[in-house]
Amino acid sequence: MEIKKKTSHDFSFIGRILDILKILQEETDEYTTISQARIKALMEEHEHPCSERTLTDYLKVMMKELNPEEEKGTVDSSCTIEDYKIIVKGLEEKLEARARGLKKEGSEKLKLRELRYNQLFSFEELNQIVEAVLFLKNIDSATKEKLIKKLQKVTSVNYPRYSPFISETTGKISTNISNVYEDSRIDEVVVRKNLEIIRKAIESENGIGKKIAFHFNGYNEKKELVPRRKPSGEKMRYVANPYYVILYNGKYYLVCSVEPYDDVAFYRIDLMSDITDKTKASVLNNEKLVSEIRRPKRQVKGLPVEWNDTIASEFQSEHMYMFFGKSCRIRLKLDKDRYTLLHDYFGDRYTFIKHMDDRWDEVEVICVPKAMESWVLQCSDYVEVLEPLELRESILEKCRRLLERYQ
Repeated sequence: MEIKKKTSHDFSFIGRILDILKILQEETDEYTTISQARIKALMEEHEHPCSERTLTDYLKVMMKELNPEEEKGTVDSSCTIEDYKIIVKGLEEKLEARARGLKKEGSEKLKLRELRYNQLFSFEELNQIVEAVLFLKNIDSATKEKLIKKLQKVTSVNYPRYSPFISETTGKISTNISNVYEDSRIDEVVVRKNLEIIRKAIESENGIGKKIAFHFNGYNEKKELVPRRKPSGEKMRYVANPYYVILYNGKYYLVCSVEPYDDVAFYRIDLMSDITDKTKASVLNNEKLVSEIRRPKRQVKGLPVEWNDTIASEFQSEHMYMFFGKSCRIRLKLDKDRYTLLHDYFGDRYTFIKHMDDRWDEVEVICVPKAMESWVLQCSDYVEVLEPLELRESILEKCRRLLERYQ
């Protein structure tokens, strides 16, 4: 009678490998390394004990799989320290020497001491992300705390020591650093859905883009969204050429041109409904709607052809409060102690012209006149429009109407 061999599967080595990786991820970072002796001690605490030799073998196997090296430690010349997951002492110096053509090796022959895990985010990058979450206006404190706690899990336990937003002793997120929560009743699900439709329309046809149609709404006295209507009572249908999306004061705006006009316009995306890229009646079937190619960017007055953070920031400062229209050069009389006020709204996009007297300076900015009208009235103690004359007269007329109203 044939005796069957008993086969036993010992998967404890998988637990050890995972434990080593977890220790490296949780205990080390750009400022903190760990020794093999410390890893071994922690593994015993976690009930995954192993010998020093076995630990060394595990580390070598992990580095071979996670680091961009060949059998003998040579590395592709395009690889940098960012491509490594497990870093040992001396590796950065060796890679720097290799970059200068002095050596070809990577971590080959380096002793496995003072190891660290190359975290997905540096502490500086993580601070930037946490800061962005803290100062979001459209989510409450509990949601912010939940998100930040999740972000902490992608780095080492040492992160609070290097964060201005989290207590090193208690681990609590500071409640003294916060933005103003705007309970603006925005339906985030609707906004995300609208953004997705708009993005696809902008990127369609290999970037040529399609037009979109939508209804535009506003709030009434019952705190309900109601559509804009024609005098006949029919819902107004807008057909727009979508180009960019900009975030301003916690709200998403579509930068577009609306048919039949050829100048730039802005529409709040959270106030749009029934968005579609089917905008035109079919020639063959008048009841069927089909897509249309959008108007080329160069045909829209006041629209930047290129778009990035710098251009968007400049564009927004010229269109304060999301007023649309043609921007122009505006001369201002400014209290010389209030340049911070000017900088807060225009960044460094203003030009000093001259000192007028002991209190006032003359400066120049580029802005939409209607937006400047609102800003100057808001900051009337410190700013006065000098040119263009039409803008001065418009502000004067508004002041007269205000005086009559408040008298």
